[in-house]
Amino acid sequence: MLFPIVVRLFYRIFLLLTLGLGGLVARAHAQDLVTQPTPYTALLDFAALRHPAGIKPSLPIWLESVQIVPPNTVAETVAQGLPEEKLPPHTVFRIRLRPMPGLNDLLLLRLFFDDRADAHPTVTAWSEIGERRFASQPLGAGLGLPASESLSIPTQGVDYLEIDVPGDGMNLRKALVATLKKTVATAALDFAPAAPETETPPPVVDPFGAMPSQPVQGNDSFLFGRVRATLEPGVIKLAPPVAAETGTSNPNGDAPQTAISFEFNLDSAPLLAFVALEILGADPVAGVQVWVNEQALGPIAPQFPDLADPAYTGLVRPLEPMRFHYAGWLRAQLILPGSVLRVGTNTLTLQLPADAAPVAIRAIELQLKHNWRILDYTLAP
Repeated sequence: MLFPIVVRLFYRIFLLLTLGLGGLVARAHAQDLVTQPTPYTALLDFAALRHPAGIKPSLPIWLESVQIVPPNTVAETVAQGLPEEKLPPHTVFRIRLRPMPGLNDLLLLRLFFDDRADAHPTVTAWSEIGERRFASQPLGAGLGLPASESLSIPTQGVDYLEIDVPGDGMNLRKALVATLKKTVATAALDFAPAAPETETPPPVVDPFGAMPSQPVQGNDSFLFGRVRATLEPGVIKLAPPVAAETGTSNPNGDAPQTAISFEFNLDSAPLLAFVALEILGADPVAGVQVWVNEQALGPIAPQFPDLADPAYTGLVRPLEPMRFHYAGWLRAQLILPGSVLRVGTNTLTLQLPADAAPVAIRAIELQLKHNWRILDYTLAP
């Protein structure tokens, strides 16, 4: 039997790769592509910085310079009177700051590196007269895999940061450096200390780990090779096919939908993509199924909170074990291989399996990852 599918024709997606940008234009919702501003953030590509002709990054006002100090020989290291832990030779990545109180008092430093047992990065912060104000433990576990680690670094009295890597430092690939802003949140007293009161009510930290809703963006955005587009901001109710046949699953009286489809055009296929949404009444064992261009890709996965959460509600049918659904909104996503999307018309379909209970979905969005000027990749033999 054929079940009704609501097809929503939206957006033409154009990727202006010759300019190094992605674009979403001529769309039903008349949204524009906006490059997401990052005035207080720097993404440092060390491979490009090493290359004489590499593209140099634009630095935020609070970051003065970035320097790579190549490794010394053992003899030179000893001659300089450096401590024993500097042997064998190390490469130093020096990030010099402009002191700007109130703007860069606290920094996020996220390092991207190949996690080698013989090349753990270490981060230190120094004053101009050589006083060490911060030191991290060696980062990574030596697992031989690509990894990333994040640090929060106070910068009072700090003039520069050093990332010290044993050897030639080639395993250190990138660094994201951004200023941090302190925010206030409230939490349940029995689960975490509550924050002090403020004039504006702060966000509430869920005691069972449920993720907060993400605001729906007004325009499509481009950032670091990613294009993000909202497919549907509003709420859509879905019922499983069997329930839809009876027409009784929707208490409002309107005919329940069994599936929702979105059609869009691409003039360049992405390298990777994902579809994300929020779901109400999610069933942990019967998720919303995703098809792209009539190819089944499996269920979209919600981020379920702690099983102690009272929002898990049981459902019992005769001769069947108890099933659960979550009485709250959960964020969910599914990764899409870039190969399932094609140049021209594409169709994304969401549908419940026959044994599921009705759900509602909202804030449906698509993200597309494309090649850009400092995309990090490895050439495999």
